[in-house]
Amino acid sequence: MSDSAGVIFIGEVTAIRSVNGTNGASGIVEVDFRVDQAVRNCTSNSTYTLREWAGLWAAGDQRYRTGQRLLMLLHAPGPSGISSPVGGMAGAIPVRASTTSPDTASATTASAPLIADLRWVGTHLQRPLPYTSSILVTAQSFPSVSDTSTAAQQAPVSVVVGMLNSWQRANQ
Repeated sequence: MSDSAGVIFIGEVTAIRSVNGTNGASGIVEVDFRVDQAVRNCTSNSTYTLREWAGLWAAGDQRYRTGQRLLMLLHAPGPSGISSPVGGMAGAIPVRASTTSPDTASATTASAPLIADLRWVGTHLQRPLPYTSSILVTAQSFPSVSDTSTAAQQAPVSVVVGMLNSWQRANQ
């Protein structure tokens, strides 16, 4: 996913606006992010405005919420400035503060490290099922996201950003 991303950052949604189209066009939705940590083609401590085709927000679908923190892997904007997350919403990975224990899940502190919830990616990416001896192996043969340990499904944001930066340097 990072190879397909033209813009990568960690940020918080600060505003969402619908912009009506003209001459029969469907319009766009603008989502402002405060960029906390820039990885590719944006600047930290600035505002990044994601412009999405309004059709992605059909039937009142709320793709983002003000205050939501995300690791965004976005396609490079096209000539009209419109973009979207890589892999659909799999490229909008939730980020949250870590907790000290499951019992204190709602008691987070400002100093708690940020965690990228990689379970989101696992539930949004399509995985092909392999064939063995001309017999289709069923999806039940493979561990689901819920079958793996919680620790393996989450990673400190600093680790994820470090990997993205090292992959970016390796591809240059």
